[in-house]
Order: sequence, then C-alpha cells, then structure tokens
Amino acid sequence: MAQNFDMVVVGGGTAGLEAAKTAAQNGLRVALLERKSHPAKIQRACAQMFLMNMDTFYNERMYFSPDRQKWVFPVNNFSVNYSGDYRKFFGCHFMAPNAEDRIEIGDYEANAAGSGTAAVVFDKGALLDGLYRECVTAGVRFFLERNVVYAAGDGHGVSVKTAEGDHLFGTFCIAADGINSRLARLSGLNRERTFLFTSGSVSYYVTGVSFDRSEMICMGNCFDEGGLGPVHFCMLPSVYREDEYWLYIKGDERLAFLTQKSRFKKWFHQVEITHKRCAVINAWSPAREPFRDNIIFVGDSCWFAEAENTGALLSGHRAANAVCAALHTGRADRQGVMHYIDWWKRNWPQTHDYRDFLCYAVFFNYFTEAELNYLHRIINEKLFWSLNPFNLYGHIWRGIQPHMTKIKKERPALAEKLEKFSPQTAQRLMKPVTRLGFPAFG
Repeated sequence: MAQNFDMVVVGGGTAGLEAAKTAAQNGLRVALLERKSHPAKIQRACAQMFLMNMDTFYNERMYFSPDRQKWVFPVNNFSVNYSGDYRKFFGCHFMAPNAEDRIEIGDYEANAAGSGTAAVVFDKGALLDGLYRECVTAGVRFFLERNVVYAAGDGHGVSVKTAEGDHLFGTFCIAADGINSRLARLSGLNRERTFLFTSGSVSYYVTGVSFDRSEMICMGNCFDEGGLGPVHFCMLPSVYREDEYWLYIKGDERLAFLTQKSRFKKWFHQVEITHKRCAVINAWSPAREPFRDNIIFVGDSCWFAEAENTGALLSGHRAANAVCAALHTGRADRQGVMHYIDWWKRNWPQTHDYRDFLCYAVFFNYFTEAELNYLHRIINEKLFWSLNPFNLYGHIWRGIQPHMTKIKKERPALAEKLEKFSPQTAQRLMKPVTRLGFPAFG
C-alpha cells in the first residue's frame, strides 16, 4: 500500500531540499527520495559558486549577507541560511593559448579593491547539510539510498516507486533529480525535447598554482600539436584551501599536458591533486513547460543545461509555494500551479536562448591557435562584469565589434569566420565539442 503525502520530492540536491523545506515549513506532508546515503555528499563535478553578478539571469539580484549568514533573494523575497566558508573572486578572464593575452569580463582591480562587485565560491556540502537539517526539523520524511524506477500521474496525484520496494503517493511530485533526470524520461517529458549532446569531464582540486590576478574564473585554451589538439580548461579558486584551485578539464592526459608542457605550465609548480570528481551531462533542449501530470520540474531537470545553484534554489522555492497555494485553494492540478509554470517560462526559455549558452563553448574551438591569440590581444577593454552564462558570448562579441574594421584589414579570413558565427552555427558544430567536456558551474 502506498504511503500518502501532499508532496513527494525526487532528488535531494539544492532545488529538491529547498522545495521540501519550504513546503514542510508551510505545513505540508513531504517525503524526499535521494540516491545518496546523505544529501550533503558531493560526488559530481561542481564549481560551487553562486552567480551573483548575473544581469537578467532569472530576474534576480541575489547577494550574500555574511553578518546574517544568508543568501538573500530580494526580488523573490526569501533567503537561505548558510554558515559555511566562502571565498571571493573578482572577474572572469578568457586566456589566449599564449598564456599572456586575455579577454577580461569585469574590472578585476576595481572589484578586488572593493569599489566593484565581487562574487564567491562556497561550500556546497555545507549548504546542502544546512538545508537537510532544516528539512528534518520541519518534518520532511527522508528515504535515502533509493532509486526511483516508476513515476506516473493518474489525474488525482502521482505514484512513485523505488527499486528498493517503496511505494509513495503524492498529490504533487517535485522532480529535482538533475540534468540527467530520470523523471523527465519516465514521465515522457523528453519525448517533446531535442537531444543535443553528451559531455563528460573531470574536475580536479589542485595545489601548487600561482599566477597573476588568480582570484578569478579562468577559461583557457592551449594546443597540443602532438595529438590532443585543442585543450580547454576552466579554473577558479577553491573554497577548501587558500592555496587550492578547482580545475575542470577532460581527463588526466590533458591535465598533464596543461600543467607540464603547455605555455600555462609556468602557472603550475609541484602540482598535487587533493581530490577529483567527474560529471556526465546529457543536454536536451528546454521542455515546453515544467509540468507533466502533477509532476513539477525544478532546477536542471527540464532545462537545457545547469540552472546553477541560483536557479535551483529559486525554482525549488517557487514550486513549493505554488503547491501550497494549489492545495489551499483546492486546485490540485496544472491550473493550480500555473503561477510557477508562467514564472518558469518567463524567466527561463522566454528570456534565454539555450543556443547562446553553446556559443562560448564552441567559439573557442572554432578558431585556430593563431586566430585566438589575435582575438584575445585585440580586445583590450574590460567588458561588462556578468556571470550570466547565456550572455558570456554576447559580451565577447560586443567586445569584438569595435575592432571589425581592423580585423577585416589585417585578417580578412578571420573576419569572414567571425561574421558567419551565430547561435545556429554553434548548435551545428556542437557534436565535435561534446568530446571536449562542458563546464559545470553550479
């Protein structure tokens, strides 16, 4: 016989825990199923940063209050407790293969001096553990080390079954099971979406790193003529140790080339790997809407790529409030949660073209080593400080525009390539890029 709840949450990550906590604190009977033995265990590659400088990202202006130990979401009028460590960083720089020239997103010096806006990396395990403890206090019923194998709505609610023999019934179900969402497959939601690519990479925490203006996100490219070809990496400060950095790259062979043979080797001295994690991403086009037969999708589960921690908390919180309102008004159906569905459409697919996210990953694989060195050198002004991943390519393109006359004169073939590049080009070229790995920021 099924155990009955107002809301069943599948997935104990940032979005799922925030949804469960919010609903339980508002009086609902909530169950949460999670595959891991504890939600705070971090197993997947994750940069562990909050996108505070995000212009139009989800129409929010989130910030951290160290005195109150809270992440504050002023536009959406809620906050999330956080008592873990954090570390500031001050820019996002794209490094040329020569390891000298760079395209600068944000004014590093101004931000570091306090006259601009810094961003932070944080301890995601501490965030998840805090949310978990709040869920327990609020009365959430946890089912840990569970694998969901069935989830279906019947017009009155959602039945959820696990491989371990559990059968739960919820008036609503929250699908918070991540970018490789099983509920998106089980519910049939993926049938209306386009499969785009699979990407896999490894993140390393490394010590022995020293370079100029190092408190930043660094997106770099180098070239191995011996067979690896383009080697892409992403690096930013680690929250765990002051001398440690998070380095995202596709595997040990490329890591060895970057740190020992590339022009970036001057940054790495007696490198030591403290630990590493992996990530596999199956990317789909966004769903038409985040709802199917009383299953409400939050976070990464029906979006194109990662919603980041910002989007995960926002969507989990908003979906839980929508469920509370629907049950209070007696509308336990799609119409009852239309406030969340409309919000998701307005702030996710209607605001961001997922192909813009592809652009910056493909862009740096589209040009030769010499062309990339030239482009990084010619953009000599500091570009608008934003961590919105859907706008990164746009900022770079706007930085190129004032120099197009010069580029046409000095490098006509490069100018022609630039003029042909577009979001449509990026999607068409995405297949070979899947072999390179795709940054996992959240």
